[in-house]
Amino acid sequence: MSIDSDLIAHIFAGLHGSLLDASDEYLCAILAPLMDVNDNLDDEEMGKLPVRLQYYEKERDASDIVRQKLIEALFQLCATKHGRQVLRSKGVYPAMRELDKATEEAESKKERKLLSSQQEHTLHALIGILIRYESEMDVDPELSSIRELGTVEEQEHE
Repeated sequence: MSIDSDLIAHIFAGLHGSLLDASDEYLCAILAPLMDVNDNLDDEEMGKLPVRLQYYEKERDASDIVRQKLIEALFQLCATKHGRQVLRSKGVYPAMRELDKATEEAESKKERKLLSSQQEHTLHALIGILIRYESEMDVDPELSSIRELGTVEEQEHE
């Protein structure tokens, strides 16, 4: 049984639209445990964050598993154009940049690692998607989901 890739893209786009609505509740729930009071965000970067996360005064979640799952959730949200646009506009890149810096600092101080090497890889892939736009990634800007890339390439080779 073959599933229509357009249908899958439509379902994901709809879900991402629901999850990333104007209330920012879902995004705040994902980002808050990854942020820290010591994150070095300037005023412009702070202003892009959802209001609940501006001038955040808590520490990062101590659980490796929680951090891993939240980074993976953000990465999955990047699959759709809507998800990438919302994450970029809501200042997710600077927050992830600070998580990456904190990870590097912990390693250099021989402290407990914040992220495993697999988690760091996913974080770097997430950052790479957020700092570049579709035109810079040689991806059709009208492509609704990057999950379609594999199916488009397969169809071209048939």
